[in-house]
Amino acid sequence: MGQAFTYDNAPVTLVPTPEDMAARIMGFAPATDAEALKLLRNRFPDATLTMRVAALDFLLRRRRRDSRPL
Repeated sequence: MGQAFTYDNAPVTLVPTPEDMAARIMGFAPATDAEALKLLRNRFPDATLTMRVAALDFLLRRRRRDSRPL
């Protein structure tokens, strides 16, 4: 007989992606890039600077995409 259960021993990471981080910050509607970076630093103190900058980049790209005329 085979095993009834199989286990995936892959570790679970609770580190948010830059996209997740940006989505949480968009709710605050920061007026400037500096304000967005400050919010990212306060909301995600354990995230590396690289992750916060990647989230800021995601926010900027989304803002540019959303502001294009139709």
